[in-house]
Amino acid sequence: MVTCDGVLRNVTPLTLQDLSLGDHLVLLKKPGFLDARRTVTLSANQKAALEIKLEPVQGLILVRSTPDGAELQVEGMDRGKTPLLLTDLPVGKYRLSVSAAGFVSKSVEVTVENRTPQLVSVDLVSDSAKLVVHSSPAGASVVVNGLTKGVTPCVVDRLTAGENTVSLSLAGHALFVQKVKLQVGDEQKIDVTLSPLPAALSILSTPAGARVFVDDKLSGQTPLRLEAILPGTYSVRVESPGYEAESRTIELKQQDSRAEEFQLVQLVGTLEVMTDQAGAQVMVDGKDKGTMPDSAGKPVEPLRMDLPVGEHKVVLSKKGFNVIERIVSIKRGETAVLREAMRRHFVPDTTLRLHSKEVLVGCLSRKLPEGDIEIETKPGIFRTVKAIDILAVEPIVAGEKK
Repeated sequence: MVTCDGVLRNVTPLTLQDLSLGDHLVLLKKPGFLDARRTVTLSANQKAALEIKLEPVQGLILVRSTPDGAELQVEGMDRGKTPLLLTDLPVGKYRLSVSAAGFVSKSVEVTVENRTPQLVSVDLVSDSAKLVVHSSPAGASVVVNGLTKGVTPCVVDRLTAGENTVSLSLAGHALFVQKVKLQVGDEQKIDVTLSPLPAALSILSTPAGARVFVDDKLSGQTPLRLEAILPGTYSVRVESPGYEAESRTIELKQQDSRAEEFQLVQLVGTLEVMTDQAGAQVMVDGKDKGTMPDSAGKPVEPLRMDLPVGEHKVVLSKKGFNVIERIVSIKRGETAVLREAMRRHFVPDTTLRLHSKEVLVGCLSRKLPEGDIEIETKPGIFRTVKAIDILAVEPIVAGEKK
């Protein structure tokens, strides 16, 4: 919008006529841009031209976050770490996204209207929970979800939301176990008074559910609490299918209460699957393990995978081929090789009726440009039929007589 000598005229482009000689003040205004002023001096019969480039209004936005050092994005574009001053945003609305490791990302919307500075503060909430554990007496070992976290009093952070199993153990006292339900950003406290007990032994393992043998006698499954045990030396063995058994000698004294953790090492071997068909799907114990790689005309590369020790059911399948089922035995540290040649399963799925009264029955191979059709009439025998010769293309329904 053009104002000349304080009089509103019109919008650019604009020609102002019948102006008096001398100086004239021209003012240009447009929303989202800085005002522009020019002084023009006119002499008799002079024609002057003004070409003015308006500078866009860019806001001043200071973004702070708790914690500092969070990543800042503006409309999906990375801008740096907080605190950060943005000086190049034209007038408009923007979505600011703030993220930091260990915290839930947060987005806010900000509007730039003018050059007035704005402060945007974003408080991020932790994406995990915290647990403060105290016990009487102190010094109890704290185990959360099977992992040792320290001794009381202690703070356990970076816990996942949901149900967590907390256990406290201290010599001469009963094992304390409690399930704690946590939400993102929670900070909960547990204050436990431990009960003194006679000699007892607690057996924990990763994974849980392992069988425990005490002096070669099955005593139960982990987590296991053995109470009222006579003082003495015991041989404890922990076993779980697919894991290496671990044994240790444990000495219990009178009024002793101990917790023993067994970290079992998984027993694995390697299975190498080889077949002559790229793209064949490989299933092991009902789980998809991928497809045979395409080797671009070369012999098909084997598909390798690590499996727990023991027997596994392997199924190879591909459209148009017979399914192959095999049982393989995996031994620790060894590679089992399964080599199979897949046989074609020829099942006609299409009937072509030609104008010549000829009827072709087979497997539809592909549709070619201009409507031509390639059909496999017998295993490995293909025929291409021109579109002009085709009267009808009829799919064969499963179970239908040809």
